[in-house]
Amino acid sequence: MSLTVENTTRWVTVDGHKLRYHEAGEGPALVLLHGSGAGVSGWANFGDNLPVLAQHFRCLILDQPGFGESGRPEVYERNYLRIAADAVIGLLDELGIEKAHLLGNSMGGTVATLLALEHPGRVDRLVLMAPGGVGVNILGPEPSEGITRLMEFNAAPSDEKAMGFLRAMVSNPATLTEELVAKRLQAAADPKGQAALRDAYATFYNPKLAEPVPLWAKLKGIKQEVLILWGRDDRVTPVEGALFAARQLPNADLRTFARCGHWVMIERKDAFERSVIDFLNNGL
Repeated sequence: MSLTVENTTRWVTVDGHKLRYHEAGEGPALVLLHGSGAGVSGWANFGDNLPVLAQHFRCLILDQPGFGESGRPEVYERNYLRIAADAVIGLLDELGIEKAHLLGNSMGGTVATLLALEHPGRVDRLVLMAPGGVGVNILGPEPSEGITRLMEFNAAPSDEKAMGFLRAMVSNPATLTEELVAKRLQAAADPKGQAALRDAYATFYNPKLAEPVPLWAKLKGIKQEVLILWGRDDRVTPVEGALFAARQLPNADLRTFARCGHWVMIERKDAFERSVIDFLNNGL
């Protein structure tokens, strides 16, 4: 049976909000956490990887609060990263899972890092794919091109601005197939999704909700084995940031991917899946 959005969809209630996740496979639990962006969801990031990964792991692809079909608090009174991290712990609790592997792309990698720091007993191995807030950008512009395009979309959502964001995600424009673009533009046009994205990012720039110590300054506290994956042509979180993270994490390997932007799991799908399976099964 092929895996689809419909036949993998499950629901769980955490802190009074319904969260959608997709489940497939058996074996060690692997929670996959999507990034931020126009029209993003768990399935949009990882749906095409699920058939391969589900042959090895019990995969749980979560729509983080406010994204995809998941509910969210009406007002964010804490940094969104903490709200998202609590949602992951709530998912694990509801499913009776004591410990899981975490795989996070971009913002999802930030959430996975926070979880490893604050709930180390719940986290097995970590795959961080171009994680936000973990690398340190010292050569490229700040904000990066991709974040600039996203902020433009947040300020005045439109198909044109969503396309600007999508183009910044990839190294090869041919990656943006008609089907992929159509699905992302349709999702990006949802006013509820636009509001959730805007509100989440507002917490990142609110000094009252900002973390007192940035994640990159805490990396030495992560004792789990970590695989860092980064596209060489990433225009959202530039690849030079990977060097700092790889140096600071005590037990980390770094792999960079040629011909690849921010979406390693899409542009280098086969290599991504091989890397993840080998690492999660065998470690460093």
